[in-house]
Amino acid sequence: MLTQPAGMLSKSLKSFVVCALACFLCASSAHADDIKLQRQGEYTFITGGNGDDERAFLEAQAPKYPIQLVLRNNGQLIDSKEILIRVKNVSGELMVEAKALGPFFYINPPASGRFTLEAQLGAQSIVMTKDLVGRRYLNLVFDFTTP
Repeated sequence: MLTQPAGMLSKSLKSFVVCALACFLCASSAHADDIKLQRQGEYTFITGGNGDDERAFLEAQAPKYPIQLVLRNNGQLIDSKEILIRVKNVSGELMVEAKALGPFFYINPPASGRFTLEAQLGAQSIVMTKDLVGRRYLNLVFDFTTP
């Protein structure tokens, strides 16, 4: 019968637990790593939300982004990468133009103000003009009605 000193067994068990935990953390954040901070001018944004890992990551990042867009089709979250997002400032200048990489698109503008936000899926376009004032958030739902 082979025996190991008690210290060796617990050391091996600890190593196993640490390795298993590291593998779990790497696997669960793999999709969240796909979400990259993007910048156009002074505006920063993130987009995604395909899968539970990305949604959890975006939920944690949401407080940093005062403009939060949710993209739906007939009430269901859209996972299409064919939605074009445009953000214009109060003067009508195009500040951001990018494809959504999932059902969530979070924007951090350089300052408060009036913004015109447009989401376009194929020929259908939804436009909203909203004021972002102070420390408030704009949570906007763009719900398309395509078959």
